[in-house]
Amino acid sequence: MARISQLSSNYLATASETQQVDSLASQSITGSSDTHQFPDQGSGVSSLAVSWAKKYYSTVATRENQAQQQIPQSPESNNFEGNRAQIVDKLTDTLKLASEIAWSRVEAVLRGQIERHAIDPSLINHEEIIADTRRLYGKAIDAYGDREPVFRLSVLVGKDIVRVRRKYSQTNPLVLGFVTLEFQYTSKILLGCLSESERTEFAPYLKVLDDYLHIPHGEINEAAADHAPNSKALLAVQHLLQHTTQIASAVYDRASAQYQGYRSSSGYLSDREGKISGIRDVEIFQSYLCWCVLAESIGPVQQELFPICVMLYPKLHVSWELVQDMLLILFWEISDRLPAADVMVFLPYLRTLTEMFSSNVFEN
Repeated sequence: MARISQLSSNYLATASETQQVDSLASQSITGSSDTHQFPDQGSGVSSLAVSWAKKYYSTVATRENQAQQQIPQSPESNNFEGNRAQIVDKLTDTLKLASEIAWSRVEAVLRGQIERHAIDPSLINHEEIIADTRRLYGKAIDAYGDREPVFRLSVLVGKDIVRVRRKYSQTNPLVLGFVTLEFQYTSKILLGCLSESERTEFAPYLKVLDDYLHIPHGEINEAAADHAPNSKALLAVQHLLQHTTQIASAVYDRASAQYQGYRSSSGYLSDREGKISGIRDVEIFQSYLCWCVLAESIGPVQQELFPICVMLYPKLHVSWELVQDMLLILFWEISDRLPAADVMVFLPYLRTLTEMFSSNVFEN
């Protein structure tokens, strides 16, 4: 597969040229040996952001703690059958221990990152993070017990999660990385105590929590409020948001076909957990892309997404090469689904995003 920097330079063209690009996209995804440069638009912001990314990554790398952190094995799952009330009781009883075990894993994985990323240790209040985790998961469990439809959870808990997310991201975006990992491990333990049928029923409730914590919904909505209803940026974002899940699934399918046998801490890409994690990450990248477009700035990536990825991905055994190819596929999937005018709106930021995560940044 072509590298991120080998995208077509002909996208910003007439309609006939756009059709040419679609053909080139197909060749690139299927492994064509032809190389095509990414459109050279917004070179000022792009080069500045890439220089910043190199400096950030280089600074972090110099603080690298060589000690390898061992991720504790999860406790054996205790499958059980029962009615909804019994399931709620089981989840409620498990939650306290699950959040404690989850934090021990977070510490094992990220303890060295506090020094490496020069994080003020006093900002990471594990008791507060665990308490927030229990409170939000408790609301999800209660909603499940009350037979609330999954879509209602965004109304019941959405604002609370946005507040929690903002509390930690505004303190230091990297602290948000600790929080998201705490949620991921807690979810895994909670689902592990359920039977397959029960897990299928309860998992969508956890997915809502996961989405609201990882995706900057509040920031996107606030940035959108600054745009007129007919704003090109707002319309482009609205169009993309209608396709984000489909795009994420398509990107995952193509990436997993490219990386057969690839394994991260979430498991093989072909595994259920690997698939959930992979699709979620593509959705996250799209959400930050929308935020950048609405904010007319690459700042959201510089301030949150890039630092968190630099902290988490190596520790979770996610390769930069996979991320780079994922972004390449993402470009073509967006191009296939959105009108050319919308793609042009995203193009400068997507180009900068891909260059910030390119091998040129991580070569050292």
